[in-house]
Amino acid sequence: MSNGMYFVASQSMLKARVIITQIAVIVAILAAWESAVDAHWIAADILPPPSTVMVTLGGLLRSMDFLANAGDTLVRVLAAFAIGAPLALLVGFIMGENITIGKSFSPIFNLVLAVPQSIFLPIFALVFGLGFTEKLMFGITHVFFVVAVSTMAAVHQVSHAHVIAARSFGATRLRIWLSIYLPAMAPHVITGLRVGMIFNIIGILLAEMYASQSGLGMLLLRWSESYEVNQLMAATIFISVVTILINEAMRLWEAGVGRWQSARMAE
Repeated sequence: MSNGMYFVASQSMLKARVIITQIAVIVAILAAWESAVDAHWIAADILPPPSTVMVTLGGLLRSMDFLANAGDTLVRVLAAFAIGAPLALLVGFIMGENITIGKSFSPIFNLVLAVPQSIFLPIFALVFGLGFTEKLMFGITHVFFVVAVSTMAAVHQVSHAHVIAARSFGATRLRIWLSIYLPAMAPHVITGLRVGMIFNIIGILLAEMYASQSGLGMLLLRWSESYEVNQLMAATIFISVVTILINEAMRLWEAGVGRWQSARMAE
């Protein structure tokens, strides 16, 4: 077996062991949780056992009301990402390429990221009302600042010497962007997009919990206030699983782009 094939096989075995370990940990946690409730170490009305939660989740997934609220949340998340991400990529690239603009505005962006954005929710509600626009704008801000800062950092990873050399050989601005900036920035940008999507989901859920007539955040708050623990836990697990799946899908995309970048560098 060649060194390359041996390396690929080793990586595959390592990934398989990691997945098996993760599954084993999850199963162990669920078993311990179920056993603790059965042994009355934990009150079932405070933390229902996984078996009960799964039955409740199955009922929710057959409920048109729950699915409609999940659809409202999904629309808000996708709309905020579709607007916020391209705008952030553009602004982040300009800030990264232009030193003066970058140094002028990057402290403001870092300051915004350092402050919990949830404290601005009342201001968003006052300015945009309590409808779709308020939640959309709040989600956009969660995407925008994370992706813009990560894009700016990605631009700084690009070799300035390569850019100067390309310009000296007469390469157009578009050619430089496609052949130098894009391959060097792609993995870092996708990482920023992945993190931005997670922040986006958090922002939309927070806005729905603050004041909303629909959405999963609204349901979480309603069930919490009425002490409907089974529904609360089932919805929490549903949101967690969906978020993890989105994150892992974007991580696979990120890994694929990383391999593409490595292949280009090896050429």
